Amino acid sequence: MKTYKSALGMRGDMLYCPLPLSIDSYWTCEPNCLHCYSRRINRTWGEDFRMADVEAVKKQLLSAKGKSPLHQAIRQKKTLRLGNRTDPFQNCEREYGVSTALTKFLMSQKWDTVIQTKFPQRAWEMTGLGKYSTVMAVIMVGLEEDWHTLEREQTENPVERIKTLQKIKAAGFRVGVNGEPFIPGYHGVEQFQTTVKLLKQHGINRFNVYNLHINDLVLKNLHGAGLDIEKIWYMNQDAPWKKTLKKLLAIADRHGIILGCPDFVNSGWEDVQKSNTCCGLDVENPCTWNTHHFKRAIQQGKDPLQVWDGVGDYEEGVKIIDGSLKDMYTMKDVSGKGWKLL
Repeated sequence: MKTYKSALGMRGDMLYCPLPLSIDSYWTCEPNCLHCYSRRINRTWGEDFRMADVEAVKKQLLSAKGKSPLHQAIRQKKTLRLGNRTDPFQNCEREYGVSTALTKFLMSQKWDTVIQTKFPQRAWEMTGLGKYSTVMAVIMVGLEEDWHTLEREQTENPVERIKTLQKIKAAGFRVGVNGEPFIPGYHGVEQFQTTVKLLKQHGINRFNVYNLHINDLVLKNLHGAGLDIEKIWYMNQDAPWKKTLKKLLAIADRHGIILGCPDFVNSGWEDVQKSNTCCGLDVENPCTWNTHHFKRAIQQGKDPLQVWDGVGDYEEGVKIIDGSLKDMYTMKDVSGKGWKLL
């Protein structure tokens, strides 16, 4: 398998995402889930499988000297997400062991790491995890129906993923569930409640929800699987999704689930701070420059600079808070007013 050296990356929403720093061990994903919007990038960058150059990644993590947000985040040892665009423990991991090698290296460096995967059992077996590991299993609310229709049974069984998380938590590690995407017009509120109850039964109280990222590839795939894409398209728009999301937030609140949700602004929900991160996870070293922490600091009368760690553009962060940024959600959208900066 070819290697590539650009495995480390920073998300474009680094100003408010607590997990912007990531490593993708592999270039593409064998399961090729039908709802995955990320696979569209293969049209541009190619369909071939490649793996991260482990030694190049290690070198980059140990010797970041630039002034870019990526280099600043590395120097500060920001919490790192293993598996942003591709699953780190897909089948080829058993042959190449890239994610295992990287996980063990990160543990040796005491680097707080969130492993995002649909193969939590394999991740545990191959790495042994460690004190600084969090396992965030990806489990949609359709559970085995989604496993059959959208994942085509190319991943670990979702109910087994939940049982594995319970065992991992009992062994002393942090766990959570990424429930993306909830597909309006396909998934129902009842499915969400069933999944929430199942998580609680297994001692898991952290969940994430977001609606579908739509592009032409996703719609083509879903149509091919027999789904009603016209209904999905309509229910995924802001107005109907807002009504659905508010119901999901109420269910999570009723069952004591900490629900990470990057779309609180669209929900009309009373409490936009159900979690310190949109992923529904507490991370050891979260990026402090995001709207949750920034808003809280201002509410407490603190200077915003006290919660800014130098990652991202300060002036753009200010605009997020005062509501003058036009191309993304701001605190004015959340609260109905801007916040006067000190």
